[in-house]
Amino acid sequence: MSSTFARPRPAHVLDAVTEAPGRILHVVESHARSAFSALGEYLAATRHLEHWVLVTEPCDPSGIPPGMRGARIVSLPGGHRARLRAIADTYAEVRPDRVHAHSFGAGMYVRLSPSIPTDSIVYSPHCYAFERRDLRAAARLLAIACEYVLAPRADVVAVCTPREGQLAARLHRSGKIVQVPRVPRGSAFGRMDVPPPVTVGATAVTMGPLCPQRDPAFFVRAAAAADPGLTWIWIGDGEPRYRRLLEKAGICVTGRLPRRNAFRLLRTADVYVHTAAWEGSHDTLLQAAVAGLPVVARSIPALRALRLPGLAPTPEILADTVLRLLDSPVDRRIHSEAVRRAFRGNTRATQVARLLALYGSGR
Repeated sequence: MSSTFARPRPAHVLDAVTEAPGRILHVVESHARSAFSALGEYLAATRHLEHWVLVTEPCDPSGIPPGMRGARIVSLPGGHRARLRAIADTYAEVRPDRVHAHSFGAGMYVRLSPSIPTDSIVYSPHCYAFERRDLRAAARLLAIACEYVLAPRADVVAVCTPREGQLAARLHRSGKIVQVPRVPRGSAFGRMDVPPPVTVGATAVTMGPLCPQRDPAFFVRAAAAADPGLTWIWIGDGEPRYRRLLEKAGICVTGRLPRRNAFRLLRTADVYVHTAAWEGSHDTLLQAAVAGLPVVARSIPALRALRLPGLAPTPEILADTVLRLLDSPVDRRIHSEAVRRAFRGNTRATQVARLLALYGSGR
């Protein structure tokens, strides 16, 4: 079976099952970029294993990360009962060694499936749902309750960040927790650039989708509080209301760029600014660190757990920190080195080792 979608009918699934050194069934209910990106890395790092991906439609094949394209992809139908039935049927036919549930929805479905034994289940929250600040308090409390009740139904919680690890430890007091670090694209940390010199007409850049999680309004307020001679750029696209907000404030919005072009533009910046209201992974922060840029970020629990330097609780303090780093080469270098240290464990070797431990090297 190729990486095109096929309805999860048992006969069709069984046709593609082979005797492999290890078989992993991934269940993905969310189309969040962070979950898909992480899954692509995991599959690329463990190509010797046989991977199946049960994912909800619609899913644009062009958006599938390269690492996922060698996997056997099966569609997960709509409706809660239909999804639970499809997961149970696929599990029975594929007979995986591990079932890896990605994000909250998939974690619910897999852990509520009685036919899947607990010691086969791996759960990756990819940012716990109760961390989201765009949900009402009641919804966050419900998410906490669900996680707490279902915590015993996972053998391992595979987290991406120290913050997720802290939260998992509170929920899964007797469970196993493995941190699988994200890895920056296109470069190794041992060959990171030195901070580039500040040029005339300095530029502050951020990168990512225009969405509530990234909090473009915080970015706008920081830009308004900074030196008017500083250029602010948002690499990415998303909700039109946020694009209008940024452009009205005189901030350049690039729109969606090819990955290579986006990273090339990132490397021309003088400072990377991160204003996310909550965080599940640190993809763009990793890329900024590899580029040797100082990172000035908003103070949120996920970044405090990383012990990043110079975290700013307000847009005004963030703007002041940006200007200080642009004015002081010494502070700039110290800050950049501290950011690199925060991500020193995010290496391919560590990622592969943790995944092999997670999947039992094929069990």
